Amino acid sequence: MKVNVEELSQVQRRITVELPAQEVDKTLNKVYNKLKNSVKIKGFRPGKAPRPILERYYGDQAAGEASQELLGGTYSEALKESGLEPLAQPEFDFDAPAPGQDFVYKLTFDVRPEFELKPEDYQGFEIKEPKLEVTEEEIAQRLEQLAERQAVLVPVEEERPAAIGDVVVVDYQAFDGEEPLDGGTAENVEVDLGAGKSQQEIEVALVKAQVGDTTEAMVHFEDDHPNKKMAGKDVRFVMQVKGLKSKVKPEMDDDFARSLGGEFETMDALKDRISQDLEKMYQEQKDQETRRQILDQVRDLGEFEVPTSLVEGELEDMVKDFMQRLTQSGMDPKIAGLDPMKLADDFRPQAEKKVRAGIVLGKISEMEQVQVAEEDVDAEFEMMAERTGQPAKALKDIYNKNNALPSLSARILEEKTLQAIKAGAIIKQVDPAELAEKSGQETGEDQS
Repeated sequence: MKVNVEELSQVQRRITVELPAQEVDKTLNKVYNKLKNSVKIKGFRPGKAPRPILERYYGDQAAGEASQELLGGTYSEALKESGLEPLAQPEFDFDAPAPGQDFVYKLTFDVRPEFELKPEDYQGFEIKEPKLEVTEEEIAQRLEQLAERQAVLVPVEEERPAAIGDVVVVDYQAFDGEEPLDGGTAENVEVDLGAGKSQQEIEVALVKAQVGDTTEAMVHFEDDHPNKKMAGKDVRFVMQVKGLKSKVKPEMDDDFARSLGGEFETMDALKDRISQDLEKMYQEQKDQETRRQILDQVRDLGEFEVPTSLVEGELEDMVKDFMQRLTQSGMDPKIAGLDPMKLADDFRPQAEKKVRAGIVLGKISEMEQVQVAEEDVDAEFEMMAERTGQPAKALKDIYNKNNALPSLSARILEEKTLQAIKAGAIIKQVDPAELAEKSGQETGEDQS
């Protein structure tokens, strides 16, 4: 076997493998002997059909089987001899094997780019971390939200106008100009004033209205509104106020804490849990922002060509994930007229950035000797179990069954590498609004 390597680009290689005619003849003989004993040809007893007859009827099939056997028996050896490791499935190019002739096939594939990187290139990154701290005011707001959910609606007996916080009960008729809209009527609709669940114009029109009043509101609906009868129109709602209800919230005491399921015996225990949840949420936000900034700086390190196969693989995953999220939200991508090819073009810059950052992170993980141990994988499954409520062992069995452990290990390796970079970074706490503004500007630049 002869193996020749060509360098097509910084990241693309072509291997030409040449197998001698003796090996080709041996393989073809093996394939035809197998065929002779398994096929039935009219006029010949099983196993007695001569080779020329077999070639006439089964030549293409035999050539295909011989090709696969020749490739399968030498492919790994050729890669080992070349010292190369493809990043994705290679493209094969060959003609059908013929008796008495050498068999030549070519493999074209991407390899990981080689580039220079020094520890000082990624050590000492400047990271701006949002200054997020739990306050008593935030805890009070969360408690108020819990009380709001537990509130009981009580009819207002006194004669008074509706106010923010009340629930107004109305019958309404919707009009397009002077014509009633088909299906635009409803009775006993509850409008929660100030909750933002109804059109703002409707809430404003009902503030200060009293039971027995009739009031109107003009609402503009955008062209993409899901109700096609209202989309793009200025719709007039005529509302008759039939009732007024006020919200009676529970007292903020230990009984209220216990009413939330028995997990909390006191208000102090409930406040502690709220504080812990907020701390966890803020830490996740800090981690996400730190990750974003590290990746932004990492992808600018090193000069190299991005392997096309990795970009295409990332694009395929991005488009698939986007389509799945649309379907889960109740939207049919086909009805929405989304073209996967157009989506791939839109996602390409993002995919290239992600691949570039991943390649640099891989280089850093090697330099920092970051490794994924069994306990790292087990810890990840424990966290997944906490989030999903499923046993860690069951989750691990599912990953094993679906051969998904390698991708999980790769994700853990990336996270550990990011943590290694963060450990050597200079972190400065800043106002979250500053980061939000910068993130918005970068998003605008990406879109342009």
